[in-house]
Amino acid sequence: MLSALIFRSTSNYLFVNPSIKQLFHSFNSINAPLSVRQPLIDPNPPLVGQAIEIKEFLRENSISFDESWTCIKALCCRSANKPLGFIHIGKERGDFACLKCATSGTWEEFKSQLQNLRSRTFCPKASLPLILLSGEENHIWEKSKAIADCDKDVLNIILSRYGFNEEYTLSNDTLQRYGLRIYQDQLIAPLYDADRSLVDIVVLDPISQTNTKPLKLAAPFGLNLLSARNAEIMLVDSIWDALCVYQTTGKVAIALPSAKFSIRMNMIFEHLRKIHIWYSNDKALAFRLANVLSPHRCFMIAYPMDAHGAFMSGQNLKTIMNDSFAVINKCIEQFDTFRELIRDELLQRTRFAGLPWQRFPMLTQILKGHRAGELTVLTGSTGCGKTTFLSEYSLDLCLQGLSTLFGSFEIQTHRLAKVMLTQYSGLNLSKNMDVFDKFAEQFARIPMFFMTFHGQESIDKVINTMGNAVAIHNIKHVVIDNLQFMMGMDYSNGDRFFKQDTLIHRFRTFATNNKCHVTIVIHPRKEEDEGLTVSSIFGSAKVSQESDNILIIQQKKISTANGGNIKYLQVAKNRFDGQLGRFALRFDKERLSFSRPVFSRDDSNIESDDHELQQSIPVEQ
Repeated sequence: MLSALIFRSTSNYLFVNPSIKQLFHSFNSINAPLSVRQPLIDPNPPLVGQAIEIKEFLRENSISFDESWTCIKALCCRSANKPLGFIHIGKERGDFACLKCATSGTWEEFKSQLQNLRSRTFCPKASLPLILLSGEENHIWEKSKAIADCDKDVLNIILSRYGFNEEYTLSNDTLQRYGLRIYQDQLIAPLYDADRSLVDIVVLDPISQTNTKPLKLAAPFGLNLLSARNAEIMLVDSIWDALCVYQTTGKVAIALPSAKFSIRMNMIFEHLRKIHIWYSNDKALAFRLANVLSPHRCFMIAYPMDAHGAFMSGQNLKTIMNDSFAVINKCIEQFDTFRELIRDELLQRTRFAGLPWQRFPMLTQILKGHRAGELTVLTGSTGCGKTTFLSEYSLDLCLQGLSTLFGSFEIQTHRLAKVMLTQYSGLNLSKNMDVFDKFAEQFARIPMFFMTFHGQESIDKVINTMGNAVAIHNIKHVVIDNLQFMMGMDYSNGDRFFKQDTLIHRFRTFATNNKCHVTIVIHPRKEEDEGLTVSSIFGSAKVSQESDNILIIQQKKISTANGGNIKYLQVAKNRFDGQLGRFALRFDKERLSFSRPVFSRDDSNIESDDHELQQSIPVEQ
């Protein structure tokens, strides 16, 4: 269940004024016993809930809210020094209630009274009577005897009248926990409402037990056992089923009436993470109940007999409960599951685009940003500067707080760190040793970590190191330079392709499962004068299929007196929004940087060619 203390805005809080009776003249049914309320499951439930309308209304009125399984929650007051109350609004119909001050009403009443309710600053705790029995029922309850006061032999005789025997019987502890009592040699079961008030009792007839079956209970049985510590419960359709389940499994079991599931009943079940439903007599009702309680946390038991019958026949109820199946298959989703996520992405596209690069604004323009859980592949011909570029690429993100783990299998770690330190300082430190300690101390404080591997290494060891770094250092970006050092040398061409596919699959799985971006350097298969393409990447097509982004460092020879190459970075794949493009790179040897071009008088010809290339390779829209 989502925390009720997390809100989507910090503006005015909603609160309800329970002390002004005229505002709540229509809410006075809250203390009525469940026996006089409407049915639990509406025979004609709405086809579409009101959750979307409710959230739109709350946003329009700047009301902070949070979502749980079946309710939308908002503060019931703005008090800073008193315990807060929370209004729960049902997603299906919009009816609302506050467990603290006992305020409730319909969605229309909530909207009409909103302006009067928002100005209040106090949510008093409602004082509700513990017993709401009628005269005759109250007389029976007062005359009844507690289980603890009954002689053990007498209790066994009474239980034998209900069909129990020495081998299969109910313990004193089970009967006492549920609050059963004895009246004239008969068991009496108490029924509590959502406020934990005793609203009805059931005298269990030893001859006929039909009054404990579905549609006969006036209120739930077993609510008195439910507490905030319970994360998992069982819902059954009779009192005997509840007692037998608790006796054998230790799980709180509650027998529900055929009653209408009020907003207050939803509220007391909101903290539960798992709900088992064992309704052997009415499967249709069981599935409708799961829909009311949120099918995402409900599990159905399809055993051919009820819990009481299974208990008396010697069946293992724990095994039966463990065999329950999920009402919702987690591998299948409907549009409503991610409707709000789509809305958030459309409204907050910049945030979902990821972390932008500061040193490479053109890369940000194309890729939009660096996103968690993605796999990026960088390739380029030998000597084009892949490691140097990747060093600055990752350093840029790390300086913005993105914890990074760099695995360089090709060059030693201290040499890589020297390149990064030079890029960080923006100076040729060999000529500026007087500032070395200053920048070294600053660099040591950024969240950059290095793997100690150098040369060939096994994939298992690398993956384990990555997982450890994510858990301990909260790593969000892993760089692998390069993949070929995990390939080994004892493979034929076909085996090497299979090995590479396996490595790519494991890195892809790691990125997805850990919400960690993984960047991998892969050498190209071939080098051609006309440039590299996606198909130039060594290996099979799995690399391009599994990756979210593909970056290629291209080189173009220029015909000048000084000769040389012009480099540019090509975005050949962008799964986020499909935009592709390329932009020129200019390497500064003094700073070992691709992002800070420095031109001299002697470079005027190359500068001209560089400008010409940038004009000829605009970013593709």
